[in-house]
Amino acid sequence: MKLASDGKINADGIISSSEMITEKEGYEAMLYMLQAFLEATESNDLTDILSGGEYWPIPNRPADSAFWEYWLEAIEKVKKEGHPPLKEMR
Repeated sequence: MKLASDGKINADGIISSSEMITEKEGYEAMLYMLQAFLEATESNDLTDILSGGEYWPIPNRPADSAFWEYWLEAIEKVKKEGHPPLKEMR
């Protein structure tokens, strides 16, 4: 199974990428990533979200490498599907 992180993370968990995205794509990817995190963990605790994505204890190495995968998958989704569905106002 090919992962979005193939070639963008080494055996030591250090992440790297030279790909550029726009601010809008980044914002939309963030929304997709947070949704994926919520679905995978069923946690809406901001501490869980922030602690998993922070670099610790080595620069460029996320505390939870799954966050890098979520992020790259979210970027791919933005590029393939565009922005997340619009929220319906009731």
